[in-house]
Amino acid sequence: MISDSEKIQIAKKFAELYQMQITTWTPTKDYLSDDDRYLTVYDSLIMGVYGDCYGVNAEYDEDDNLIQEATEFEVEIEGFGSAAEQAEVFCFEITSKSTGASKFIEEHGRHGDW
Repeated sequence: MISDSEKIQIAKKFAELYQMQITTWTPTKDYLSDDDRYLTVYDSLIMGVYGDCYGVNAEYDEDDNLIQEATEFEVEIEGFGSAAEQAEVFCFEITSKSTGASKFIEEHGRHGDW
């Protein structure tokens, strides 16, 4: 399973792609720490808040049943929010072990039913 420190690192890399400070585009609430804010960003990232999050390397059989969970994921960032002022794709890896979380993310992102 992915650790909180790994989630925070993914969220920090994701936040670097935005032209606005993280405090501007994250939910308004009292965070216990910066790490808590980044954990919220990570959760929002995988739940599709910032764009569809889907697995790149998942494998399916001919009946569309998941054979192998994805370990690599992508989220497209709209151009208006990115520091580069153009659409970008953010790629990240969450785990190499089967946890069920990858399956959840892949199935929802693949069908766009967040």
